[in-house]
Amino acid sequence: MASIGGLSGSTSNSLSGLKGYGGLASGLDRDSLIESMTQGTTSKIYKQQQKKTSLQWEQTAIRNITDKMIAFSDKYLSTYSSSTNLFSSTFWGRNNISVLGSNSKYVSVSGSSSTADTLSILGVKQLAKKAQMTSGSAASDGILKTGKIDLSDQKAENLEGKTIEINYGDKNYTVTLPSGSDYKYDSVDNIVKSLNKAFENVELDGGKKLNDVLAVETKGDRIVFKDKVNNGNIFKLTGGTALSHLGFKDKPDSEFKEMDITSAGLESVRDITEDDIFTKTPFIDRIAGKELTFTYNGVSKSIKLPEKDALNNGNILDTLRTSMQKQLDDAFGDGRIKVSANSGGLQFKTTVPGGGNDTSSVLSVSSGSAGLLGENGALNMNYGESNRVNMEAKISESGLRTFKEGTTFPATITINGVDIKVEESDTVRTLMDKINNSDAGVEVNYQNSSDKFVFTSKKDGASGKISVGGDFKNIFGTSFNKTDGQDAIVAVKYAGSDEVVEIVRDSNSFKIDGMTISVNGEFGYKAGAGGKLELDKTSDPVTFDAKVDEDKIVETIKKMVEEYNEIIELVGKETGIKPNRDYEPLTSAQKAEMSESEIEAWEEKAKEGLLFNDNDLKGLSNSLRFVVSTADQAALKKLGITTSSTASDKGKLSFDESAFRAALKTDPEGIREMFTKERTVDENGVATGVNGIAVNMKSAFDKYAKTLGEPKGILIERAGSIKSPASITQNSLYKQMEQIDKRISDLQDVLKMEQDRYIRQFTALESVIAQMNSQSGWLSQFGSGY
Repeated sequence: MASIGGLSGSTSNSLSGLKGYGGLASGLDRDSLIESMTQGTTSKIYKQQQKKTSLQWEQTAIRNITDKMIAFSDKYLSTYSSSTNLFSSTFWGRNNISVLGSNSKYVSVSGSSSTADTLSILGVKQLAKKAQMTSGSAASDGILKTGKIDLSDQKAENLEGKTIEINYGDKNYTVTLPSGSDYKYDSVDNIVKSLNKAFENVELDGGKKLNDVLAVETKGDRIVFKDKVNNGNIFKLTGGTALSHLGFKDKPDSEFKEMDITSAGLESVRDITEDDIFTKTPFIDRIAGKELTFTYNGVSKSIKLPEKDALNNGNILDTLRTSMQKQLDDAFGDGRIKVSANSGGLQFKTTVPGGGNDTSSVLSVSSGSAGLLGENGALNMNYGESNRVNMEAKISESGLRTFKEGTTFPATITINGVDIKVEESDTVRTLMDKINNSDAGVEVNYQNSSDKFVFTSKKDGASGKISVGGDFKNIFGTSFNKTDGQDAIVAVKYAGSDEVVEIVRDSNSFKIDGMTISVNGEFGYKAGAGGKLELDKTSDPVTFDAKVDEDKIVETIKKMVEEYNEIIELVGKETGIKPNRDYEPLTSAQKAEMSESEIEAWEEKAKEGLLFNDNDLKGLSNSLRFVVSTADQAALKKLGITTSSTASDKGKLSFDESAFRAALKTDPEGIREMFTKERTVDENGVATGVNGIAVNMKSAFDKYAKTLGEPKGILIERAGSIKSPASITQNSLYKQMEQIDKRISDLQDVLKMEQDRYIRQFTALESVIAQMNSQSGWLSQFGSGY
C-alpha cells in the first residue's frame, strides 16, 4: 500500500473502545499494550471495512453505467409513451399533414395517417352547434346606483384601515385592515373572520403567510391571538392603531407594552364593546375629501368627493352629483357617464355623447376610501357594484331586470325536466352554480359586456335540448333567442372511388383514418331545386399531404447515436483501466489524519480499475459492438449510419446527417424497417432475415439492464438500481455487503472479548503489584527499627 504518513498500521481508540486509562501501580500504558495485543483482530475488522467500501464503489460504478442504459432504453427503446420511441408507429408516422386547396381555411388537421393523401373533403354542408338560449334583451337595468343614502349621523366602523403591528422571527410586520366586500368589522365574530383573512395577505420569510403561523379566535366578547406552530420564533404583538378597538388597551390613550403571542393564546384585556366597533359620525364627516375609484370599460380613475365646507353649503346630494359629474367627465370624456340624484341616492348611467343610452359599456365602483363602501358604508353601495347584474348580491337585490317582484321563495326552476330549488338567500352566482352542477345538462354563463345570460346544452350536436319551466320566467324572464342543436355534415371522397359520403358528426372536430379533422366554416354546397342544399361540383375540394416529421426523426437518431457512443465509451473506460494496487480504501483512522483534499485524491486513485476486465461488462461491450448486423452494414451505410472499424472504438456508431436526411425523404418506410425489423423463425427452427439495429439494441439493453419482470438484467441483478426498487436489496453486491457486515459484527464481538480479558488480567496484575508495594513498605518500616 502507498505510504500515507505511516498510517497503514495505525489503530484508533474509537474502534478499540478503550477508555485511555494507564496502570496506577505498575506504571504501564495499559491501553496501548491492549491495542497492540489485539492488533490482529483490529486489522481483520479494517480489512473487512475496506472490502465493503470497495464493493460499494463497484456498485456505484456499475449503476453509473446502468443509469445511462435505462435512460437510453426509456427514451429510444421503450414500448410505452416516449415521443422518441423507435418502435412507435407515431414516431415514424406521417404526422406533418398539410391542408391544401382554396377552401383549406375552413379545415385543420392533426394526427397521423398513411392514407391522408387519398382523402378529399368536398364540402361542409353545416357545422355542428350546441342547443343554446340567449337573453333577448339586457339582463340588468344598466344603471349603477347607490342605495338610499342616510344623511343623518351614522355608525361608522372603526377598524377599517387601522393597523396591527407584529414581530415574528425578529422581523416587524404591519397589517393594515383592508376594505372590501370580503371584510366586515361590525361584530366580534366578523372581526375575527376579517383578521384571519387579512393575515392571508402578509408574506413571511420562507414562502409562508402570516395566517400559517397566527390564528385569531373568539372567547366570549374578547379575541385571542394564538401561535399555531410554536417553533421557538419570537412572536409578539407590538402595537398598532387597532389595539384599543380590539380590547388590548383599556383606553385609546393608554400606554401599550408589547405582549408575547404563545400557543396557549394571547387574550385581549377586556371585552370588545359596541363603542369599540362603531363611532357615531355625521354623514358629511364620513365622506368629506374621500376618494372613489370608478372603472369604465376596464380603465380605472379615482375622483375626490367635496370637502366639508362645500358639502355644508347647499343640498348634499346635489353637491355630490355636480362634483362627481365634472370629475367623471374629465376622467372618461364628456357625455359618457350621466350622474343623477333621485330616490334619496345617486345613479350613474352610461350614455353616448350627444344623447342616448350606451348599453355596451361597463361601469363599476372598484374601490373607495375607508367608510364609504360596504354594508355599513356611508354611500350604501357595495364594493364592485356595477351597471350590470351583481353576481354576488341576492337575486332580488342584484339589479336583475327580469326578476319578478313578489316571487315566492323558495322557488323552483325547471330545466330539461330537472327541478332546481332557489332560496331567497341565493345570489345570482350561487343560482348559476346550482344550474351548472345539476343533472339538467345545461351550462349557464353571464356575459358581462353584452349583459346577457347564455344557456348552453352540455350535449353535443343534435342530441342537445333546452326546455324550461316552473319559476324560470320569474327570474330570467321570457325573452330568449333559441338555437337548436345540430350535427356537422361533411362530404368526403376517397381516391379511386366516385362515391361521395356525407359524414354526420355531433362535433366540428372528429377522427377519420387516424387524423383529427376540425371544420370551422361551410363550403362546397349551393342551393338546388326547392332551396335544398346540394354539392357544388365547381367548388375546390380540400386535400391533404402527409409527410414524416423529418426534423424530429433526424434529431432523434443523431442524439441516439451520441448517447449510445457515450455508453460504449463509459463501458470501455471502466474495463480498460488497470487497478493501482498501492491504493486501497482508507480506514477511519487513516482519514482522521488526512485533509479532505488528500482523502479525495486518494480515493480517486483507489476507485480506479475496480471493473478492469470485468466479465459482465466485457459481455456487454461485445453485445454493443455488434448491434449492426453484418448483413445490414452496407444498407445502413447508405443511410449514413456506420460502425467504426477501429478496435479501440469498440463498435461506436457514426452518423451522416445529410445522407440520412436524403434517404428519409425518399424511403421513410425503408428506414423504419432497418431499425425495427425482426428475423423470423419457422416451425423447423430455421431463421430468416436479421434483426434491425433498434431490435438488437433492445436485446442487449434488456439482457444487461432490464428493470421489469424476472429475470432482470445481468447488471441489475448484480448491483441493483433505483429504477427497480425491489432490486435495491435484491442484488449480489448487496448480499455480499450483508455478509461483510455480519463478519465485522462477529469480529467486533471477538475484539470486545479480547479487550475484556486483557483488562481483567491487567487489573489483577495491578492488584498484585499494589500488594507487593504495600508489603515492601511494611518490611522497610520493620527493618528500620533495628
